[in-house]
Amino acid sequence: MSTVIVRRIRDDEGALYREMRLAALKDSPQAFASTYEDALQRSDAWWQEQTRAAAAGPDRAIFLALDADPVGMAALYRDLDQPRQGELFQMWVAPERRGSGCARELLECALRWAEENGMTQVRAEVKQGNERVLAFYLANGFVHAGHAGADTVLMCGPCGA
Repeated sequence: MSTVIVRRIRDDEGALYREMRLAALKDSPQAFASTYEDALQRSDAWWQEQTRAAAAGPDRAIFLALDADPVGMAALYRDLDQPRQGELFQMWVAPERRGSGCARELLECALRWAEENGMTQVRAEVKQGNERVLAFYLANGFVHAGHAGADTVLMCGPCGA
């Protein structure tokens, strides 16, 4: 396998963002609050606007893991009510790249960006029963911080190294 490049999305990559998000929702529907069907109905303009908003600035970012093909993504948004905190979501790695370190690279990139933009803590919600993802966050410095609903575990972790 070639080396994965992890970087922030560019403002002209709305179609790529749509492709990756749909792949994530189709592959792991149980892991996300959004559904494939709802995402499929969104307009090209919606995807492009989301991409533009996440491509620059200190409050919102989408990160892509790219090989010959896109292989992963993660989004991190600042909590505007608690500006030193961020929320990590849409974290996904293609099945053939799971266990390769790709998820860790995405997480490290997102946390580095959060720290550079003044955040000190990041939250992530994980569906109960998703033991692989819970173990991943625990192995990367996150701790259980309660529940964010009947079927969702809240994880919190520090930004930076």
